[in-house]
Amino acid sequence: MSAASRPRWAVRVVTSSVVRAQVEAANRTFYEAFESLSPDALADCWSSTQEVACVHPGGPWVVGRDAVRDSWEIILANTGYIEVAVEVIDVVVADPVAWVSCLEHVTSAHGGDHATASVAATNVFVLGTSGWRLVLHHASPVVRMVGDL
Repeated sequence: MSAASRPRWAVRVVTSSVVRAQVEAANRTFYEAFESLSPDALADCWSSTQEVACVHPGGPWVVGRDAVRDSWEIILANTGYIEVAVEVIDVVVADPVAWVSCLEHVTSAHGGDHATASVAATNVFVLGTSGWRLVLHHASPVVRMVGDL
């Protein structure tokens, strides 16, 4: 595909293994913060701008840093334990933006209840003075057909 026929954003796609590793590290840090159940660690993964958004599985569109943080605090407060095995599907860097498409294999517990789920997620990062930070996390449940179980 010629540069002229690619979408505008694709013209500047970065293929540097160093930059890709930085984005993958930011993605890992996000999931480690999630597993730690620490609202502060999770907040550190997000851009400091108000122009951030999040969609939790089955949830509404949440916009703004404060609203996004509040949504995560509710989840963390109602989770006793969580483990997320992340299967990275693709990483695209169109400097200064990058996105990671992945599958989250989630195991969680609260009280005596345990749950497992697979979630398709897209994490969008923007490169700023403090490194790669999230501006969008969009997660949707993966629905499996009965024959696939």
